[in-house]
Amino acid sequence: MQSFLDYSGARGQNAFLRLPARAGLRMVLAFLLACLAPLATVPAFAQQMLEPVAAGKSGRDQTISAQTPLKIGITPVAPFILNHGEGQWSGIGVDLLNHVANALSVEYDFVETAPENMVDAVAQGRLDAAVGPVPINARDEQRIDFSQPYYSGGAGVAVRLADHLGPTFIFGLLTSPAFLSMLGLLTGPLFFVGAFIWLLERRANPEQFEPRPGRGIFSGFWWATVTMTTVGYGDKAPVTFLGRLLAMFWMFAALILAAITTAQLAAGFSASINTGIMNNISDLSSARVGTISNSASDKYLSAMSIHASDYATVSGGLEALEKGDIDAFVYDRAVLQWMISGNSDIYLTPLQFGQENYGLMLPKNSPDRKTVDIAILNTLETQQWAITLERYLSGSR
Repeated sequence: MQSFLDYSGARGQNAFLRLPARAGLRMVLAFLLACLAPLATVPAFAQQMLEPVAAGKSGRDQTISAQTPLKIGITPVAPFILNHGEGQWSGIGVDLLNHVANALSVEYDFVETAPENMVDAVAQGRLDAAVGPVPINARDEQRIDFSQPYYSGGAGVAVRLADHLGPTFIFGLLTSPAFLSMLGLLTGPLFFVGAFIWLLERRANPEQFEPRPGRGIFSGFWWATVTMTTVGYGDKAPVTFLGRLLAMFWMFAALILAAITTAQLAAGFSASINTGIMNNISDLSSARVGTISNSASDKYLSAMSIHASDYATVSGGLEALEKGDIDAFVYDRAVLQWMISGNSDIYLTPLQFGQENYGLMLPKNSPDRKTVDIAILNTLETQQWAITLERYLSGSR
């Protein structure tokens, strides 16, 4: 019994002693595993974090550097888009795009695209944006987004001056109130100065200014006229001191009077042209009209039931106008103003109708539209943009 107890006690004691040792070992192993487990994920995490650093760029820098230049669709249509060759472009739309790109710090490449393909290319993602002769309209707005308009205009009418500057026009100009008032403004001072010079010269210079009032005053009127026009035949000249003093005064006064008269006559001539050529849209109904096929101007004319001959290009339509094949050519006023600058045979009438707004073409629901709109509005509010419009719309090349 004793031996059994002794044996059992000794065995139990050894078992008791061995049990804590195993539990302690497990605890140590569990602690080591708990400490080493986070370290097992360090290499993958460290690799993810250190790869951009090894390249010398942050994650944001890597995205920016990987960004390729935007593809911008473009087509030459003066004065909005001008192609100077060798990748050199200018124009109203190009200048605006440069301002927007600088404001957004983005780069872009131009992709020359036909106008009829621009909307499809932007809608299908082949172009990031486009600028060209596509006015803002409801049909295309369903497929793409238009930015804020950077230019607003309308259709203009170009005519040939030779068709309107005939004898009837000249007679109307010579009998117009403006011309008659200018004629009166001239003849009054001429007679006054002529009579005054006759009074001063009739006794000391009777050979040139006859003493008789009728002939003498007419001689004075003749002298005043040739002096004012700077012709100066030399057949008559004052010899008295007061006569020469009056002559000096009249020479300087005549310069000012002639300048005023010339300006008034020019203004009256322009006003006569403006009021005598295509005063309103109804004048187009009885004229042979041409325009660009499928253009906004073509749609305007169709809506007003005005038949128009279709032309493929603006230059072709203006050439037909010069030849007399048509009486008027209707298209975007800014384009016509640019195309006929320097051409004295074609006149752009003040008649303008329709409304055409031009903006950048962007993908549908573009997240950048708000930013682009703000950049455009900031550009339009600058004095530099006003100078840009004046430079292109005045026909300066």
